[in-house]
Order: sequence, then C-alpha cells, then structure tokens
Amino acid sequence: MTALGEVIIGVAELLEAEVKQLEGRLKGLLLTLVLGLGAGVLALGGLGWLIAAGYLQLRAWLPPAGAAAIMGVLSLAVAGGVLWFAVRQK
Repeated sequence: MTALGEVIIGVAELLEAEVKQLEGRLKGLLLTLVLGLGAGVLALGGLGWLIAAGYLQLRAWLPPAGAAAIMGVLSLAVAGGVLWFAVRQK
C-alpha cells in the first residue's frame, strides 16, 4: 500500500510542477502580447503623425484637397506594399 501511496504522491508533485511551469509560460506570453499590442498602437500613432506632417508640408505648395489626395495615395501605396509582402510570405 505504501508503494501505491508513493506513486500517487509522485504524480501529484509532478502535476504541481507542470502547472507552475505552465503558469510561468502563460505570464510570459501575456506580457509579450500586451507589450506587442502597446507597440502596435504607438506605431499607428506615429504613422498618423507622419502622415499629418506630410500633409501640412504639402499644403504649403498645394491646395488642401491636392495635399490630402497625395497623402492618401501614398498611404494606400504603403498599405498595399505591406499587404503584398505579407501575402507573398505564405
């Protein structure tokens, strides 16, 4: 009966160790996910400011509609290039 008890205790200890290891991995994954999402939000904000700066600079030489059109076309071209690159990677 003691051999069976030792086996049960050993399995319980192994299960406890596996749960602790999984918990550590999940915390790392969650931290990576949160930091990645934060970086993505900041990158989108930076891209928005860059587009706004380009628009304001173009407005010095062109009417507002022309400056907006050029910045829109440039933004769509960059988005299309990124999408093309992402699809090509498959």
